[in-house]
Amino acid sequence: MSILSSTQGTPERVWSLVSLVAANDGRMDRAEAANWLNPTFLENGKLFDDKESFAQVQGAATALGALTLDNKSLELNQACDTADYRSFADWTHQHLRSLGSDQKDAVILEAYAWVLARCRQEGDSAWFRAMPASEQADAINEALPDGSDDDGDRRMNTSKLASWRRWLIFMGLMEELPMTGTSRFHLSATKRLHKEIERSDLPRNVEVSAEDFLFRVRSEAPYLDGGKMFLASARNNSIASDERRLSPVLSSALRDLHDAGVLELKILGDRPGYHGLTGDIAHKVGAFHAVSIRGDVNI
Repeated sequence: MSILSSTQGTPERVWSLVSLVAANDGRMDRAEAANWLNPTFLENGKLFDDKESFAQVQGAATALGALTLDNKSLELNQACDTADYRSFADWTHQHLRSLGSDQKDAVILEAYAWVLARCRQEGDSAWFRAMPASEQADAINEALPDGSDDDGDRRMNTSKLASWRRWLIFMGLMEELPMTGTSRFHLSATKRLHKEIERSDLPRNVEVSAEDFLFRVRSEAPYLDGGKMFLASARNNSIASDERRLSPVLSSALRDLHDAGVLELKILGDRPGYHGLTGDIAHKVGAFHAVSIRGDVNI
């Protein structure tokens, strides 16, 4: 079972199961865990036991590698960070970015990489927001490498699209706005980029060249501009590369962090080595040659 095919295995429910097992010294009887998460209940005199829902939560947790099923017990992966919900999100991101393209759950970030590459080609993300869910799923499935999910179905369909969005929101790569329709799902890497900068050993209050800064970003987030997932997706879908022009999604994240004081995008006259930003043409920063990381700033 893959993460996306486990459609009832939402990040929140997976975290509930993982944290429950962690609280029981890292090992717990599967039936006991199922009763904690999905207790039986009476309705109109009938006893209900939602076994399928728990099976999908377990399926997502084991596909993610946070838990393993040993005989009839669930066992915690000791490398999994269960300190709190956000730490688990960081661990999830770290795990998914490490997957090779031949691993079924690589589809989560590979799909995101293609959307960002296409956004750079189009100059904005309006094309994606305007698509109904069925068209988004079709477009992503067409762009992904050939293959099927372990359920025998397509790697992306409308039900998996909903799961994909939830996991992206969980990892700080998408936001759900108070709107209706597909346009309420806003592509945004701001939270994740902030977290990766916060976790990095990049020097603070020291000017770093744009090339060095972006190299670090690509290492931690390979689906962003110039990262291995981004480049592979662009190459597989005949999207021309332009190393000096950043996608609207990465451009927006950098501008957000600049405005919040997390970092400063440096601009100094008309000099070579600039990286151009796309998207918000009204913003005062349209290009940068260097970056200075500030101290800890919450956004």
